[in-house]
Amino acid sequence: MKQLRRVVLPLLTVALLFSSLPSFSQTPEPRIKGAITETSRAVLPNSRSPRVRTAEDLGAVSSDTTIPGITLVFKRSATQETTLQELLSAQQNPSSPLYHHWLTPEIFATRFSVSDQDIAATQSWLASRGFHIDRVSRSRDRITFSGTAAQVDAAFGTELHHYRTVDNETHFAPAADLTLPAELAPVTAAILHLSDFRPKPNVKLQTRPQPDYTTLSTQTHYLGPQDIATMYDLNTLYSSGFNGSGQGLAVVGQSYAGSAVSFFKGNLSPGSGNISFVLVPGSGVEAISPGDEGESEIDLEYSSGIATEANIFFVHVGANQNYDVFDALAFTIDQNIAPVVSISYGICEPLMSAADLDQGNALFEQAAAQGQTLVAAAGDSGSTACAAYPSSEVTATQQQALSVSYPADSPYVTAVGGTQMATGTFAPGASQYWSTASNGNLISSLLSYVPEVVWNEGSSSFGIAASGGGTSAHFSRPTWQTSVPGISSGAYRLLPDIALQSSIKSPGFLFCSDDPSLTNSQGQSASCANGLGGSNTNFPVAGGTSFATPIFAGLIAILNQAQQETGQGNINPILYGLASNPASYAAVFHDIVSGTNACAAGTPSCAAPGESGYPATPGYDEATGLGSVDFGQLAKALPPSPTTKLIPTTIRINSVFTDTPGDIAVQITVGPASSPVNAVALTGGVSVSLDGTVLNPSLAFPSTPYYNDGGQLITFPFPQPSTPGSHLLTVAYPGDATLSPSIATYAFQVGNLTATGSFTVTAANLTVANGSQGSIPINATPAGGYSGRVAWSLAATTTNGTAEVCYSIRPSSTNNPNAATLTIFVGSACNSTAPADRSNLRSINSRVASKQETPSPWRKTPQIALYAGLILCGSLAGRRRKIRLSLLLALASLTYITTGLTGCGGGGGSKPGTPPAVTPTATTYTITLTGNDSVNTSITASTTFTLTVN
Repeated sequence: MKQLRRVVLPLLTVALLFSSLPSFSQTPEPRIKGAITETSRAVLPNSRSPRVRTAEDLGAVSSDTTIPGITLVFKRSATQETTLQELLSAQQNPSSPLYHHWLTPEIFATRFSVSDQDIAATQSWLASRGFHIDRVSRSRDRITFSGTAAQVDAAFGTELHHYRTVDNETHFAPAADLTLPAELAPVTAAILHLSDFRPKPNVKLQTRPQPDYTTLSTQTHYLGPQDIATMYDLNTLYSSGFNGSGQGLAVVGQSYAGSAVSFFKGNLSPGSGNISFVLVPGSGVEAISPGDEGESEIDLEYSSGIATEANIFFVHVGANQNYDVFDALAFTIDQNIAPVVSISYGICEPLMSAADLDQGNALFEQAAAQGQTLVAAAGDSGSTACAAYPSSEVTATQQQALSVSYPADSPYVTAVGGTQMATGTFAPGASQYWSTASNGNLISSLLSYVPEVVWNEGSSSFGIAASGGGTSAHFSRPTWQTSVPGISSGAYRLLPDIALQSSIKSPGFLFCSDDPSLTNSQGQSASCANGLGGSNTNFPVAGGTSFATPIFAGLIAILNQAQQETGQGNINPILYGLASNPASYAAVFHDIVSGTNACAAGTPSCAAPGESGYPATPGYDEATGLGSVDFGQLAKALPPSPTTKLIPTTIRINSVFTDTPGDIAVQITVGPASSPVNAVALTGGVSVSLDGTVLNPSLAFPSTPYYNDGGQLITFPFPQPSTPGSHLLTVAYPGDATLSPSIATYAFQVGNLTATGSFTVTAANLTVANGSQGSIPINATPAGGYSGRVAWSLAATTTNGTAEVCYSIRPSSTNNPNAATLTIFVGSACNSTAPADRSNLRSINSRVASKQETPSPWRKTPQIALYAGLILCGSLAGRRRKIRLSLLLALASLTYITTGLTGCGGGGGSKPGTPPAVTPTATTYTITLTGNDSVNTSITASTTFTLTVN
């Protein structure tokens, strides 16, 4: 359950306030004249994914394959865009009567979307092409529909093809740019969900951790949320009672998160703030993805660890692989879920088409108009954001070119770069910066701010690991990104805006994770198995802008509370305005003046080998932006909120029992944020909406008030939604002359969101010669409507001798959506295989110990050991991710290693060492192949096959 305080402006008030803006009062004019015909067609430019240009084309997707969740995004007219820019400027101008007056999605739709006639004409054409209309977005700028690959081909003029990348991942995407009827093309910005490439998280791991919250045994240091609070002067706000209470913060992700967050919160993050899960409609059942699961956990741990009393919404997508974190972001904006949104994912800008960049930026403009602050990781690949991508997706020139990351490159997003502590400031033991642990481990040992330099810790283990930054090649320089020392002349947007601690080992961040791709790369079968220690008693440590981003988002949530704000909107103009004044710059920011971010080898613009042309300099620089932030000083320096002189109010929503079949009942409490019981008698009422549809425009307070903790109570029953999935109940209080308006959102779920049904698995026997390799297909055939993702595991027994055997699980072809390929290497073949593609199997007459499950605090969800990345359903299967495992069969349990993280932020995990050379003997293994649904592990199946090593 989530609730948050936001201003809601009545429609009449909005009309009066915004009437001064040209064209604001005008409803959208129809731009599609008459019916949509097929007389002529127009190309939708750059609608083919750049990521398939160098991939191997495997042929067309089967014509009867179902493509779920296709989304047509409408484009604003030039007049609408001009009016919107005037509005956004006024909303960030403290001298304007529109300052921090935010729109609802419905009001935004009435002014900046297409007309009802345009929507009706488009829906009619889609239906005539055989598509099923799923829904229209709340802001009425998107239509989501489903159909077959054949219908996509007929409607949009190109086939969907399967593609294999150089790292043997299989994807689908259009084979050419899309075409549309001539009447529809001019109002269309993009067609989404016709490919299944996903963005990558920005996490970097230590191969062997070096602790950094102070430990008793070694007096070395870890970083945790309370150290960050000390570092950036957040304790000043904490001591004044500002901890995010009554505020909302949305974290977006593309994997379900398990139980690890509760361990982290119990050890390092005191506070009672809620975490509620919101599954994006149409994205499939809940599913886990290695790498993505760990990103979800880190984002939740550090956003809630900073804003300890805030209500955290975890908005995530499910098993449908053509949905990704950007759909979670779009849903969060369309539903206006929270005033602060954190995203730790990115795609290097050259891999985004101009159409996709523009439609995303249009969405971010809407977020700004609604008062939402978007915070995104600037990336972990230094000044060459494409450096971590395989050659199948980018050219060598693109890998080496200076580039930045989307969505951080948008002017309506705050891009967060990385810093690390200066050399000599974090040595073990007590110092001017660190206290000593004398009686147990300290969860907070930092004593003061520590001098910072640019984060740049690249190595052979994890490649480039440095603050993302540079110049966008697409987005124009915003007017506010001027007048700050260090900003040179230019026409394009600069990144990052600010930077915070991101170091892997200087010092590095503690985290807890159920994700084997994070924990096993550090030599652990589980993190936080012994308090905060892992299964090997070491502490799991990582870094990256994936930590800095949720930290900054949590800080903004606290600022909203401290300023009695309903949202900051795009905070960049305010930050740069403060930096343009020398006095406020010196007070609010820590100017980073030492270090440089990295670049890919061979980059012509590198100032020196591996060192980019973006060194830290006085003032703004493209390595750390304006610098890091003193949040105590920032809270003092921000312009006052329009509601500062009003008494702040909050709304709490709790479910209560109802004896009416088919109904849900909630108890709504409205009152001052801090006042004695019965202090204020409220008049009027509240409005109640469900998923954007008004249920009651004016639910009156009872004539005889009933109070609870200073607030008045209303009980509200309503019919349970008929659609299974996540739902959002919104309650808005309009305020009065003394009390501020507020709004709360309550998230709840209807029905089962995990996979149901079953599947069977098959695998053939295999014979492999010493020093060679062999492959077999492994299949999971769904039954009973199964539509989840399968996690594979292997166990083996042998009766004669030992042998070095390693293996990987990879997709064969998504022409058969239920098949993956198991490749087994023997002897020297293991050593000749690329390290990222192998894992080690040893076996001596043994059995496998069963894996212990850890229940999730949100649902009875086990800790998943291994993930093959399958979507097993009657619709289109997503790519199956390659798997690296380590199977130790010496009376030990399975150890799992998935692929290291790669991506726009350089993501990369550690690589296992070369297995010891063992001369294989003739050996026969009986191998049990088991598949479990990645979330609902009660759905399981297994088979056995024989491996013979000659």
